[in-house]
Amino acid sequence: MSKLFLDTDDKDLDRLFSEAKRFPLLTPEREQHLDREKWEAVWQLQLSMLADTTCRAYLSRWARACSESPPEIGRFANREHYFLLRRELADLQGEKSAAALDSLATPQSTTHATDAQLVEDLALPATLAVGLAESLLSQPGKAGPGGVAGALLAWQAQWSKVDGPLRQDLDAIGRQRLAKHVHCYISARDTLVSHNMRLVFSIAGGFGDKGVSFLDLVQEGTLGLIRAAEKFSFERGYRFSTYAYNWIAQSVRRCAQDTGALIRYPGHIQEQLGKLYGIRAELLTEDGRAPGDARLGQDLGLSPKKTHELLQLRNRAISLDTPRFDDDENNTLLDSTPGGPFATPESEAQQESLKHFLLGEIDRLDPAEQRVVISRWGLDQQRPQTRAEIAQQMAVSREWVRQLESSALEKLSRNKRVFAAYLDSEPA
Repeated sequence: MSKLFLDTDDKDLDRLFSEAKRFPLLTPEREQHLDREKWEAVWQLQLSMLADTTCRAYLSRWARACSESPPEIGRFANREHYFLLRRELADLQGEKSAAALDSLATPQSTTHATDAQLVEDLALPATLAVGLAESLLSQPGKAGPGGVAGALLAWQAQWSKVDGPLRQDLDAIGRQRLAKHVHCYISARDTLVSHNMRLVFSIAGGFGDKGVSFLDLVQEGTLGLIRAAEKFSFERGYRFSTYAYNWIAQSVRRCAQDTGALIRYPGHIQEQLGKLYGIRAELLTEDGRAPGDARLGQDLGLSPKKTHELLQLRNRAISLDTPRFDDDENNTLLDSTPGGPFATPESEAQQESLKHFLLGEIDRLDPAEQRVVISRWGLDQQRPQTRAEIAQQMAVSREWVRQLESSALEKLSRNKRVFAAYLDSEPA
């Protein structure tokens, strides 16, 4: 990574950490007050939407869509929208919530005597309630909202294709009322986030050796902190930092697992691998010798076969640009790899055709270039040779062989006969 990028990351981290230090830790009383403000805003927001005729019609249409045309991944241009909706609607699968949705979808229903009872039975997640309000507040021609509201608007476009366009012409008073409640919710949530940013830095620091940028870990941890602030309820009896810890750690851990290795495995496999190699290291320290598969699996409750399969998944991927020897950076693994882009053709007939045609075109190259190309890809019925072997035969450096190879391939790539024969087109 260049020094410019490193300096930029350091400056961003310094700025973020300086900003986090500006906000002191909250007292339990202050946390409780903010949490009550947040949920009161969500409650009043839902009552306001049910009291407004336009909003209620929209909610009724949304409730019908939940049962008649639930989100399907194939219908979304942005897959993230589908996963966001699936997450939000998962909480509405309970019997009471399902009954409330049916009641909302049927305007003439009298199942719920009051709107307050309907809101209580729906038990909408805060993010979904706010997302519904933001989608109602969105205006055509202006930049649309992101997050859950953006996903709802993408889903809403699918309803319009079936039942016709929706009318969402809120009057000024209704728009102002919804915007006020949304602002109160976001303000309380963001205050919880700002005063607990130090926790993100603390947790992310424990994953600094996973091969992932610390700035990326902080960003993912912040997303986990925001999610915790959205779902936190003080009535559960514990502090916000206690609740947020698992959300932040989960986000940071997933970031390290997804981006810290060349080969990505599912999260539960990554966890099993971590435990397996942790136990292996402990047993190796105690006994002085590597434990067998049966002994390793015993502590994790895994069969020897499963343990052996997990051990085979250990990520040992390595770049072809890696030097073959510690003291020779110019000699890479790629130099010792025989063949090239045509070393593994799809069929023997294709390979023979390629050799016959290329040998005719290679005659147009310089003698040195001809020799390099023929030896590198084994076009003379010999095995493909490495750059180091060719360099030794020609008494030149590997770099000179690389340049000759590059020059020859560039000339062949411009050859109209090659394009006509293999790509059915001519070079630009």
